[in-house]
Amino acid sequence: MTNTDILFKTLEQQFLLPKDKLSPIIQGFMEEFKTGLKTPSKGLATMIPSFVTRLPNGNETGTFLSLDLGGTNLRISAVELLGNGQVQVLELKRCPDTQLKTGKGSVFFDWIADAVKELVTVKASHLFTPDQVSGKETLLLGVCWSFPVDQTAVDRGTILRMGKGFTLENTEGNDLGDMFHKAFERKGLNIRVSAILNDTVGTLVAHAYSNPRTRIGLIYATGINGAYPEKVSAIQKLSASIRDAYKPGTEMLINTEIDIFGNDSYLPLNKYDLVLDNSHNQPRFQLYEKMMSGAYLGELTRLVALDFIKEGSLFEGVVPEGLEEPWSFPTMYMSTLERDSTVGHEKSLETLSGYHFVNTPTLQDIAILTRICRTVSTRSASLASVAIASMIQQQNLIKGDQDIIVGVNGSTYEFYPFMEERIHRTLREWFGVEISDRIRLEVARDGGSIGGALIAMLCCP
Repeated sequence: MTNTDILFKTLEQQFLLPKDKLSPIIQGFMEEFKTGLKTPSKGLATMIPSFVTRLPNGNETGTFLSLDLGGTNLRISAVELLGNGQVQVLELKRCPDTQLKTGKGSVFFDWIADAVKELVTVKASHLFTPDQVSGKETLLLGVCWSFPVDQTAVDRGTILRMGKGFTLENTEGNDLGDMFHKAFERKGLNIRVSAILNDTVGTLVAHAYSNPRTRIGLIYATGINGAYPEKVSAIQKLSASIRDAYKPGTEMLINTEIDIFGNDSYLPLNKYDLVLDNSHNQPRFQLYEKMMSGAYLGELTRLVALDFIKEGSLFEGVVPEGLEEPWSFPTMYMSTLERDSTVGHEKSLETLSGYHFVNTPTLQDIAILTRICRTVSTRSASLASVAIASMIQQQNLIKGDQDIIVGVNGSTYEFYPFMEERIHRTLREWFGVEISDRIRLEVARDGGSIGGALIAMLCCP
């Protein structure tokens, strides 16, 4: 056995997750579901109630508005529901500058209202009735707000400290819906916020319009999160008076915030996970996500590659200039290496050309680095499967014979090669062939726009 073989044997023992290693993780997640459902969200920001208690059936029609604000972009969409699971979307995108992000809250919300007005009265006016365009008829808006909110109802929520470069004056502590409605009034718009939503809940709802049997929404990109319907009676963090207001058997969509699940009592953290975590500006936070999401896979691969170089099994034992820099090996490089089927691995060599090597990497170097990528990304798929498996078990969906539909959105799932089949492989290993064959992973449409408009419609009284 060569030194490289020994290194890979050790690496695979550290990264690969057979069924016996999956079991404590899934059990840990099941316990986190229980804890999160009874602990107030201010004390533990997981298992957050959305107050959305309906899913679409795919036959709904009409035109509704959605607004999706993240750290960089504002997207406002007019979403026309055509029935039979079909939609048409017209979108307007804006980027707030630093002055807007750090100025008065009223000015910022007026800026948003101006963009909404442009969409309704100009760009997408043909999708609305004359009364809606003129303001005689109220338009409904679903808001996907990617910032902390203490949500108290489907359309109500107190704005908390925003972060991501936003320091708006006279905003924190105000109700988000009120801030929008005052701006709309100032701009002469008859628009009502009928829902405030999380993008993962939006993903579940958006995919349910295409496939009404959908029971899980998953975003798997630079981060990970999941949503599913939970019986209101089990959401003990809601007061008894709120729970009792719903009919028995009612389900409410839950934003799990599964990205912050996990701790070192049951996560199989290896030395590379610990090095990455210790170098992060938020150590001991989101340990699970750091093991498997698109934001971190490249750095984990770089750390492993440095060990292989140190042992003389890669790049002739010499660290190429540039690779010693933390975060210098992005996840998209892994994707290119794993996808490269060219005889001479030209695409891989081109990807690595940004580093300065003593000698050009050999085909053996490329093969070793690609295998490292495959080992790291295979664990990522296994850990994504943990999120899916635990939400399936929480809903007791393994009983019966119906297909289990999971709507998945996100760059790591959609664009990383072989990710879907690796996730399926882990689900098959965990559940067995009979149950895993019922699990359908389907690419979901955008939760922030389509999901937002659908929830605006569903939550209309």
